[in-house]
Amino acid sequence: MKRTLLFLFAIPFLAISCTKSIIREENGLSGRWVLLYAEKENYYGKTTVYTGFEQGLFYFHNNGVAEFSDAAGQYRGNWQWQTVNDNYYDSEGYYHSGSRQLFRLHLSDFQGYSVLNWEFDDSWMSNRDRFTATYETYNYTYRYVFVRQ
Repeated sequence: MKRTLLFLFAIPFLAISCTKSIIREENGLSGRWVLLYAEKENYYGKTTVYTGFEQGLFYFHNNGVAEFSDAAGQYRGNWQWQTVNDNYYDSEGYYHSGSRQLFRLHLSDFQGYSVLNWEFDDSWMSNRDRFTATYETYNYTYRYVFVRQ
């Protein structure tokens, strides 16, 4: 009887010790990123958009601080990745329900002049090394694709 009880208590511990755990970083956006490309799309096709931020590095820190540096200088500000549960219509009139990820990025130069104010309607990580952010206007869907450096 004692052996049976000991065996019954040992099984859960053996099962737990053999289970693999995957530890996920809470914030997958932290790190260095490059804007790979930006484009706008409508019924007639896609067009590349030059933002002026393709040649530098974006730094997204865990505490919400954002930095950008390129040959022209360095900018500092903040970023936010927020889950929103709501319903909306996209630029093509399709209804969407459920949650989406808003991405906001605000940067200014050392004098405090606003340089960049990007507010995206939806964003997602394709994998740990790529994320896409989009926003909609009446005529176009704008898509910005970032890759990790």
